Amino acid sequence: MTNIKYIIVLVLSSLFVIVSCTGNKKNNSDDEFLLIGMQGPLTGSIEFYGTQTLGGVELAVQEVNRTGGINGKQVKVVAFDSKGDAKESLITANSLITSGVCAVIGESTSGAFLSSRSAFNRHGIPVISPGATADGVTEGQDYVFRTTLQDTIGAPYLVDYLIDKKGHRNYAIIINTADSYSVSLGELFRQHLKKRNVNIVTEARIYGEPTDVSDELKSLRGKDIDVVIYSGFHPEGAVILKEMDRQGIDAILAGADGLQQAGLTPLIGDLAIGTIYYAGFSPNADNDMVRGFNKLSSENGLTSDDLSAQAYDTTNIIFSVMKKTGITNCSPESRNKIRSGLSKVRNYEGVAGVLSFDSEGNALKSPFLSEIIKTGTGEYSTVVTE
Repeated sequence: MTNIKYIIVLVLSSLFVIVSCTGNKKNNSDDEFLLIGMQGPLTGSIEFYGTQTLGGVELAVQEVNRTGGINGKQVKVVAFDSKGDAKESLITANSLITSGVCAVIGESTSGAFLSSRSAFNRHGIPVISPGATADGVTEGQDYVFRTTLQDTIGAPYLVDYLIDKKGHRNYAIIINTADSYSVSLGELFRQHLKKRNVNIVTEARIYGEPTDVSDELKSLRGKDIDVVIYSGFHPEGAVILKEMDRQGIDAILAGADGLQQAGLTPLIGDLAIGTIYYAGFSPNADNDMVRGFNKLSSENGLTSDDLSAQAYDTTNIIFSVMKKTGITNCSPESRNKIRSGLSKVRNYEGVAGVLSFDSEGNALKSPFLSEIIKTGTGEYSTVVTE
């Protein structure tokens, strides 16, 4: 099979050809291909989220094209790099809108998705985020969906596990004040910890992408802390774990899928062991579909994680609706048919579990809790804890 890393380069290098050919058309009915859009951070500090998402999209596109395409037409991906930045996300959304796409696999981070979603909605283009977990990202937007687990489900589920199954009573919360998503998720953790009547020993704040958080984490020194909850992403999570190690803070780091193993362990190795996070997928779930996806990912040089798996499912859900509704072009009428079909998706069985969309376009699904481990062969992996 074609190596995914090569495909990513190929897609990116051919973007200008694809976009220039489609120009400002709203309908590519006369074109040979059906176009599927994708946007995300393909460069920058969180490029892992975008390249993993694109990799999952490309796996699904390879499969559908190999089996005859959709209603007699092959599929092509139009991908744009937003760098995970809110302003860039809106710019790339406008580029996708003028590219004649049938639907879009949107930003994998909540902040960027919130910036671009309304543009797609106004132009009647279905957009699905495989990674945005923040509360309310689909509300009031008929063409906006997400296939990822919501933080309002995942955060309380993780806290309940840490209290009820692990017996942890003492917590520190760290938020990134430069990231609105981290702030809102931190508040969600805080509310549920208070509801469960456990001890929030201290709270700390970092800003942006620091390389040293020794000053910011002073409040943790010498405290009895079982769990440090960080409501952000793995680059800062790695810096926090380094400082915890330096200070001798013997506590678990926990959070959302921003702390996933595939992001943390390349940065800090063994220091990531024991970190627990919730996500909408686990590559170690005892499931034949998951094992098949793991094998397919490995053969194509792709990491099997929640980003690639949910992007793969997202793309296949779109393809399933397009097949059922007889889509052969990306006209406004076709896009509306896709939106209508997506709103009716119930009990879709994918590699990331069974999914239904609610009335607001949110995914109804169960969380996976994963703990980072090191195997007997020295490789980093996760175990499903719940």
